[in-house]
Amino acid sequence: MPAAGRPRRDWSGGSQPGDEEYPPWAGPADVPGWAGQDVRQRRPDHPSPPGGQDVTGDGGPRGQPPGRSARAAARARRARRKYIWAGALAVLLLIAAGAGYQLLHHSAPRPAAGSLVTTFLPGEVQRVPDACTAVTPATLQAYLPGQRHTVAPRSLDGSAQSLCDWTLDARPLYRVLEVTLQASSPSGLASGNGSATAAAKDAYAQARQQLTHPVKATHLPPATITQLAGLGSGAFAAVQLPRPGPTNLVTVVVRERNVLITVVSEGPAGRRGGYTPAAPPQLQAAAAAAARDILAHLP
Repeated sequence: MPAAGRPRRDWSGGSQPGDEEYPPWAGPADVPGWAGQDVRQRRPDHPSPPGGQDVTGDGGPRGQPPGRSARAAARARRARRKYIWAGALAVLLLIAAGAGYQLLHHSAPRPAAGSLVTTFLPGEVQRVPDACTAVTPATLQAYLPGQRHTVAPRSLDGSAQSLCDWTLDARPLYRVLEVTLQASSPSGLASGNGSATAAAKDAYAQARQQLTHPVKATHLPPATITQLAGLGSGAFAAVQLPRPGPTNLVTVVVRERNVLITVVSEGPAGRRGGYTPAAPPQLQAAAAAAARDILAHLP
């Protein structure tokens, strides 16, 4: 309804008292007449219609019940109100449906900028131990017995990363053990609140994705994943048996707080060149033992 005191626009071009505002799409059948409308439109000296039916001030011919045109106008107004209420109800239903879709199909919103974690939380690691000394000599002697060649690749992330590789090449044994320690830092690109632990969880999930869907350039088959209990906050073993291929690969990935430990154990796939094959369970045992040593050295 128009606001009190606001003049109503006359869509019909008339200025008679009681004229209502009708939208431009309303046709003649939608616009009710008012009482005495035909009288106001007829000149005063116009003769009465043939047959002696003069028009009274109530808008109806003499002899008909008074107020007939007023009742018709009231019925038209009631019909319009029904259409208006039906349209309003349809709009409300559409709004409710849209809100329900947003709640069901949209992911949880990212936290506000003020709630993001930008510093290390208590217990999170900023400096990882030396990978070459974290794996104990007893573990190395048990799984790579003999004269080993050790290489410590340079860290690309300062004290937050440490790498070490051991190779045993003494027929009939050939074994390789590669260890990588990585401490994640808080990041606005990480999921959740962006903490260092959240970033490490993302790296853990990404490592699993890369092993189960290796890039074609590696020529490696998709890994078979097995969850490991009793290692850090989460751990899994990924077994890859290239066919044909010279070596078997077992990768153990462990997450503890914001630190990701990756251990790759490698050995011959068959009897070639005088080497004995390395069964996947043996390779997994060596990788898991190295991961336990590293967990024990975390601050």
